[in-house]
Amino acid sequence: MTEAEIHDAYRLHKDAVYRFAWRMTGSTAAAEDLLHDCFLSLLRNPTLYDPARAPLRPYLLAIARNLARNRWRLEQRWSTLDEDAFVAQPIALEFTDIASHIAAAVQTLPPLQREALILFECEELTLEEIARTVDAEIGTVKSRLHRARENLRTLLAPLRPAQANPKETA
Repeated sequence: MTEAEIHDAYRLHKDAVYRFAWRMTGSTAAAEDLLHDCFLSLLRNPTLYDPARAPLRPYLLAIARNLARNRWRLEQRWSTLDEDAFVAQPIALEFTDIASHIAAAVQTLPPLQREALILFECEELTLEEIARTVDAEIGTVKSRLHRARENLRTLLAPLRPAQANPKETA
């Protein structure tokens, strides 16, 4: 890639990389750092990108993912990324709007579930693109998405309106 192509890539994909980094970290500062480090990596090693393997956006998201994981390891937020060991924690329901509840619930998801959900639902990557991005099998991605959705369903259950008992309305 030429420097001009990298500048174009930054202009076209910086928002997607930032959104992903912010949703993964929950921090504006961390997301900005990851965004800049992601494109700095591309600038330093442009020959590592192979357009025959994947489109540029999933490639950049994979770089951001790896940078985020390295950051987490340094911060010792968890010792391993064993997805079976993680269960989403309950969220506080003091927020005033549903979007805040959803954002808080997504932040409590285990990291591997959170990234699969964000890449699929927010960044609209296909299962195949996610599998390449996170270096996992498609079945693993499907499993992580399923677990993420189940966790969210449980976490957000208190927000569902109470359903009337059909016997009471008759």
